Amino acid sequence: MNKAFRIPPDGKSKLTPAATLASRLGCLIGQAFPLSGKTRTDGSKLRKLVAATLEQDPLPAECPVDRYRIIPKKGVPKNLREYLDTYLVTSGDSYNLQVWNRNPAADSVQVEFATGEPLRAVDVRIVLTRVDVQEHVIRAIAVLSPRYIVERFGPFGKPTIKHQLIITPKARAYVLGKNPPLVFYPDHAQMKGWTARKPSLKGLSIFDPPKAGRLYSLRAIEDWVSARLLGKVIPRAGTKNRGQWLETLVARELGYKINEGDLVGGYPDIRNQLLEVKVQDAATVDLGQFSPQFEEGVPLCPEVTTVAVRYLIALTDPKSGKVVGAIVCPGDKLGLHCAYVSDTSFKCQRSIPMNFFDSFDGKVAFDPGVYGGASTPNAD
Repeated sequence: MNKAFRIPPDGKSKLTPAATLASRLGCLIGQAFPLSGKTRTDGSKLRKLVAATLEQDPLPAECPVDRYRIIPKKGVPKNLREYLDTYLVTSGDSYNLQVWNRNPAADSVQVEFATGEPLRAVDVRIVLTRVDVQEHVIRAIAVLSPRYIVERFGPFGKPTIKHQLIITPKARAYVLGKNPPLVFYPDHAQMKGWTARKPSLKGLSIFDPPKAGRLYSLRAIEDWVSARLLGKVIPRAGTKNRGQWLETLVARELGYKINEGDLVGGYPDIRNQLLEVKVQDAATVDLGQFSPQFEEGVPLCPEVTTVAVRYLIALTDPKSGKVVGAIVCPGDKLGLHCAYVSDTSFKCQRSIPMNFFDSFDGKVAFDPGVYGGASTPNAD
């Protein structure tokens, strides 16, 4: 594959529209594609074939090397220039789409540009190519967006892994450059009816399941962070101890009676407020086994999912321990400024019925049924 495909485009707006990509791949319908039976070999051959086909038309302008940064070590698409991944579909009643080291439907930043909108996991175009195992020819091609896959076939499965969040120097500088140095987003829609400006916490412990109407709104928490937390010094200690010190401080300020030694961990940190509290002075923040990158139920609170759990991340000076900035937001907004990674390789899976490909046999489709249906091999 041409090395040019290893370089991202000069911004998201420079990508070839997905519908145009589908049209350009129409020439592959009916083309011979001998299968070796070796998954990696055939997958690599398909990736090179798709790249060579797209190369027949002008590619998006490449981004200068000093104008972008690839955030995660793993999980970025193989074809960066057109920001797409290719998958080979052969036989069976269904196809098990496996995406390694990213949740395709998440807003997690993958490529960060010096200027302009970043490329996120949800922006990757997924090219599924069905090959007839008897005749060894390409029968159908689907160019699908991750959102389409989720809406039509359901969410991607989530493996059990330890999650981390990367706050890049650029993202940190963005927070610290604000006045006050704080990034804020209001509560997720799932919190409607759950929050109040000054809720009563009488008789409640931070370990109790949350109760509707008795959670501080994120707006109220933001006001406290701006007035009382920014500028405070967190004592020097290990990462875990500093985190527990901050959790204790936040809990007391909210109105709970608690000592630092009373903390027992768990998710979220302050369960009764559905609030995760983190300290960040290095590039990464440990999220544990739950991440808003994957929407799933919250333990002891089945009415709420991980995307609505609230986050308070204190950005501290690594030398003095002083809180110099903060992020206050629901989980679904974390990926807008930060990138998700894990400490080990993982794969997200989604089963797609084979009759889906039968529905546009002999054609190329881009999100069929949403953007005009399947296109013919020679469609514009």
